[in-house]
Amino acid sequence: MLVLRRRLLFALVGSLLGALGAYGLDRVVPDSPFVRGLVVAGEPVPAASAVDVWLGARGEAAAARTVVLHHGPFERVVTFGELGLDVDVEATRAAASTIGHDGTIFRRLREADAAKRGAVDVPFVWRFEPEKARALVASLAPALEHPPVDARIDLAERRKIPEVPGITLDVDRTLERIADATHEDGERIELAVRASNPRVTMADLVAVDVEKTVASFETTFSLVGTGRGRSVNVANAAKRIDGLVLAPGQVMSFNDVVGPRTLENGFTFAPEIQGDELQTGVGGGTCQVSSTLHAAALYAALGVVERQGHSLVSSYTKLGLDATVSYPTTDLKLQNTLPFPVMIHAFFPKPTTIRVEILGGDPVARVDYSYGVGAAYDFVRRVTVRPELEAGKRIKRQKGSRGFDVTSVVRVEFLDGRIEERRYYTGYRPKPEVFWVSPDFDVAELPPLPEHARGVEGRASDSELAAIYPM
Repeated sequence: MLVLRRRLLFALVGSLLGALGAYGLDRVVPDSPFVRGLVVAGEPVPAASAVDVWLGARGEAAAARTVVLHHGPFERVVTFGELGLDVDVEATRAAASTIGHDGTIFRRLREADAAKRGAVDVPFVWRFEPEKARALVASLAPALEHPPVDARIDLAERRKIPEVPGITLDVDRTLERIADATHEDGERIELAVRASNPRVTMADLVAVDVEKTVASFETTFSLVGTGRGRSVNVANAAKRIDGLVLAPGQVMSFNDVVGPRTLENGFTFAPEIQGDELQTGVGGGTCQVSSTLHAAALYAALGVVERQGHSLVSSYTKLGLDATVSYPTTDLKLQNTLPFPVMIHAFFPKPTTIRVEILGGDPVARVDYSYGVGAAYDFVRRVTVRPELEAGKRIKRQKGSRGFDVTSVVRVEFLDGRIEERRYYTGYRPKPEVFWVSPDFDVAELPPLPEHARGVEGRASDSELAAIYPM
């Protein structure tokens, strides 16, 4: 009985194939690469001979499609090509050619019939270059991200300023969204972000014991002459660090806190070191705040992550205690290595004195600072002709001073018995004595060379200059 059924089935299939052959099977399931009526990404496939050119042109057009990358009010329109997305022509062609050509005869017939009725639309096969997309997405970060803002206390206004969370662009998650998108023209893809939490919160402010001082340091400055501009900059920089709280382990950047030294940020013109001479620039005097802060932090046993001495000796503090800053390249970075949060308090006990206190607890150690001078270098006299000076005029522009090789020693005796010692080097260049003279001035009328001056620049011997400016 079973054999009979099989014979009947084979006979029926044979009859069907015979009928299809008589009708023209090649018209239903042709031998050509694509069945009749096939649609690829919304458009009918043309004659087989033109398919490759057609797919290539459509691929180029698809790469010019645009996508909107957005988050909140931020939007950026880019092309698929810029995102590293393009049509894989070969893979798309291969996918289209399987319709009506793979599987059983019945499946092929069904697919061919559906294609003939326009019911089969083969989507593009897309290629994705993640690294190209990564570079583009990462370039959006500065416009989209904003860093968290730590909570702080405005001691002058007697008010607490709460923290503000930040956001950071999540590049990897954004790339996943791009790869999984539908790739339609004008598609909107939301950029993935993650929260970046501030290091200091209102809770941390409560934990700071502002009645206890870990350490302090103060320096003085002038309010007259060129000191007027410096005093404005000292006050502006001090205001910006006053009330800053550092959680245990947190690192502060002076440049990040104080910001650019510009007129727009409240700084003004004042003398500042440029090379080996004092020149007028915006922000001169800011280094006195960073130096005072550095010394206070050193005596509080905080960590000094980054510090650079001035090129010339500073008059307001000991050798090796100064810390020069220049936005954005030269920075002072300090770390709270204490077991409790601390607050920086910068204020003016006298009009000509800036004092920086590290508040938050009792001292954790006894700190001794000392320094040794390994070598001293005499200076030269520099005579500069200034055409704008009236006849016979001379101006002593800068007092000269020696340069030094200085080794600083910081000895920290912790209350728990531990002893640490840190050494660091600072090289100070000689500061030339500078005279400005009129074109007709007789330099022989200048006063005698002061002590530690080894000659006049441009006239001293090579051996003398080598001793003054060692290589």
